[in-house]
Amino acid sequence: MGNSFAGQLVAALENSWPVIARPNQLPPPGDWSIWLLLAGRGFGKTRTLAEWACGQAASGQAGRIAIVAATAADARDVLVEGESGILAVAPPWCRPLYEPSKRRLTWPNGAIATTFSAEEPERLRGPQHDAAVCDELGSWSAPETWDMLQFGLRLGRNPRCLVATTPRPTRLIRELLAREGQDVVVTRGSTYENRANLAPGFFDQVIRKYEGTRLGRQELLAEVLEDTPGALWNREALDECRREQAPALLRIVVAIDPAATSGEDADETGIIVAGKDGGGLTEEWARCLPTLKVLGGNNLDTALHLAGARQRDDGRNDG
Repeated sequence: MGNSFAGQLVAALENSWPVIARPNQLPPPGDWSIWLLLAGRGFGKTRTLAEWACGQAASGQAGRIAIVAATAADARDVLVEGESGILAVAPPWCRPLYEPSKRRLTWPNGAIATTFSAEEPERLRGPQHDAAVCDELGSWSAPETWDMLQFGLRLGRNPRCLVATTPRPTRLIRELLAREGQDVVVTRGSTYENRANLAPGFFDQVIRKYEGTRLGRQELLAEVLEDTPGALWNREALDECRREQAPALLRIVVAIDPAATSGEDADETGIIVAGKDGGGLTEEWARCLPTLKVLGGNNLDTALHLAGARQRDDGRNDG
């Protein structure tokens, strides 16, 4: 009996996550608030999310965990019930009870995790958490979901958040990368690192097709691609043209790309202000105001007012 128990214990330890995980799948050291895991398809992001959530709950480091995915179906089918989800990776002696109707997982020690959809940011208005896991942040349809989540991460002494995503050059991901070395720690990984656990056909067909392509750089190598093929301007070129202060301008032009519809789901209104200097040359200076959604038709007037405020009192304005 004793030998049997000892054998089971040894087997459990040998197959525990800290033993079998790759180094970049384990929590990084240091005093961080957000762990951003940028990795390619098939890297093992879901397993990392699930294991970290289970570890936080089982160790008592977190008692209220938010599980946020792009959709409610993704949270349920991938992060909870998936092949590498929480129910699959949790050990038998510490497996949570899943109540789909309540979107809730409850561990034997009382720790609770609740699933949320990034499509419904208002659901995160009110609940408090001391830990959160976020799946595929780059594909969230409502970026304000991230803001609502951050407002609720206020329990405990050191609330933490793990974000695992295939990188896309969204504003939110760029902002998190800019905070690397402060409260954000970034881990990177590629599809190739997990080749031993992926179907041979996946590499023979999918990898061969996309290897060396722009899409492959993003989806396989987890590169954040800032450039857009065929674009007249890229971010690097625009950054090089930035000035601390606009020069004296003889002519200022306001360009507006209004949304064709109004309402909550309408497109955004884009505004750009550009100016020409007095030397006969077009000054490489442009200021992009924040894009505004046209809600009920009234925000277009607001956008025009903001654009006009940028003109100061100098020069002649053209709209």
